[in-house]
Amino acid sequence: MKRVLFDDGVKVGEVEDWAQRSDPPTYKTFLGKTALLAPANNECTFVSPKPVKRKSKLTVIEDGKLKYELQVVQLVGGTEVTAKILKTSQV
Repeated sequence: MKRVLFDDGVKVGEVEDWAQRSDPPTYKTFLGKTALLAPANNECTFVSPKPVKRKSKLTVIEDGKLKYELQVVQLVGGTEVTAKILKTSQV
């Protein structure tokens, strides 16, 4: 699959080593009642072709079909990115 990274609308290049993780919904007990909590935010990790900043507004478009809006959680060396997926939509 081809995933293209954009930083504030400017094409950065194709990402490498894309991995996506999502947590399942969980049950939690509050005051003796059990409630189903929504799943935690999806996270992804990837290697950017060029260094990005922590405050960058990143967008990844997958195969020209899916669009992911990302918020950077962790940067290692400016190119290894761990990000939270804020929104997923069709292109």
